[in-house]
Amino acid sequence: MSVVTLTTDFGDADAFVGMMKGVMLSIDPSVRFVDISHKVAPQNIREAAYLIATAFEYFPDDSVHLCIVDPGVGSNRRALAFKAGGHYFVGPDNGIFTNILRRYTSVKAYELANREKMVLSVSNTFHGRDVFAPASAWIAKGEPLHAFGPVIEKPVLLSLPEQLRSAPNLIEGEVVHIDNFGNAITNITQNLVEHVRLDFKAERMEIAIKSHLLTEIMQSYSFADDKKTLSALFSSFGTLEFFVKNGSANSMFELSPGDHVEIRFF
Repeated sequence: MSVVTLTTDFGDADAFVGMMKGVMLSIDPSVRFVDISHKVAPQNIREAAYLIATAFEYFPDDSVHLCIVDPGVGSNRRALAFKAGGHYFVGPDNGIFTNILRRYTSVKAYELANREKMVLSVSNTFHGRDVFAPASAWIAKGEPLHAFGPVIEKPVLLSLPEQLRSAPNLIEGEVVHIDNFGNAITNITQNLVEHVRLDFKAERMEIAIKSHLLTEIMQSYSFADDKKTLSALFSSFGTLEFFVKNGSANSMFELSPGDHVEIRFF
């Protein structure tokens, strides 16, 4: 049995997700579904790009990852499928797979253009059901990617923030995601922090975000003092994260995606 994961901004109040699963089961009754999230903020392609890039590696090889945040549905934006890192990805060509395509630079992506691999009547507003779901099921069933259409030479890539060692003792980055607990997750990796700390032979460091200055990275959430203090740790994904013990860094300190972060070593 093949695994198909689903990441969308469809929510759970409507029948959209259920209809997509019904289409896929009609093609491959043995498929197993895993819902990564259907609560991506509406039209927030960057949030979906972050979620799928952090989640896909925890699934078996040859899993199919169906990702749909598609404000351009019905326009001339392309639909695509590709394989990278031992996994298949299906969704709109709008930058939703930017993090994965930047990591695996030799990927060959294919346009979903073969009408025989879609539902009989394709709507202008629900390509999740009519184009992406059938393609995902056919791929899970073993259909080769070249059967869906021509190669896409340059898939769309978003201009996403990158961490930067801008001086021998300085790392710069930014908040890229706010999770359900209000934690502010950055793009600054633990690997870079440790590398710069050792390279600079630093004795201490300061972490600045907005008007806040921190001098310590906690081992876990429980090490923080109280629910009124902004604290930092390395998340389970190996990136710097700001949090409030038993509280929300997002609401209490107004942290949000795009906030600039600096780590300076002394």
